[in-house]
Amino acid sequence: MSRRRLLSTRRVIPLDRLDEYLGLWKEVQRAATQAGARAWLFRAREREDHLVEFIEFGDAPGALESEDLARSRAVLDDTFGAGQSEEWEGVE
Repeated sequence: MSRRRLLSTRRVIPLDRLDEYLGLWKEVQRAATQAGARAWLFRAREREDHLVEFIEFGDAPGALESEDLARSRAVLDDTFGAGQSEEWEGVE
């Protein structure tokens, strides 16, 4: 049985650059899916410039290290800053 694992990253994105960010995030989602992971994006209800990215990779333990996903995440980091990332494990 695989262990549930999640990477969360918080970012503040200037609203005038949101379309650019969303385009880069779609590349992260695509790469995550190809690596066997799942990716979601949420925005704060009260502060539209605060976003949280989630990559769930428990079923694909090497997904974060896949070349395509690592590259797409690096482009996002280089363009908008590294954000605050934390890795989580499911509690069974």
